[in-house]
Amino acid sequence: MIRTEMCFVAVCDVCGGTETTEGGTPHGDTVQSVIDIVTEKWGDPRSGWTLTSGGQLVCDVVDDRAHREAHEAAGKTISDCAMVVEWPRQEVAA
Repeated sequence: MIRTEMCFVAVCDVCGGTETTEGGTPHGDTVQSVIDIVTEKWGDPRSGWTLTSGGQLVCDVVDDRAHREAHEAAGKTISDCAMVVEWPRQEVAA
């Protein structure tokens, strides 16, 4: 038996890519589930793809200027060997 299944696939707004650096294609039942999957890689919202304030979804490629600029604009600091994220410190009220 064969049936048609519909799913949503994450597509990078910068390069049009659909795979993560690990070679998988993120997909899910809803648009939000795919966004959650790619932006919270391994449960860490500081790694993975970036959803920009302008609504662009940018893949985890970091070896070109357009991707680096999108990640950095979202507060991710990129190093040569891996994506390292540094969030601004927030004061906690006592």
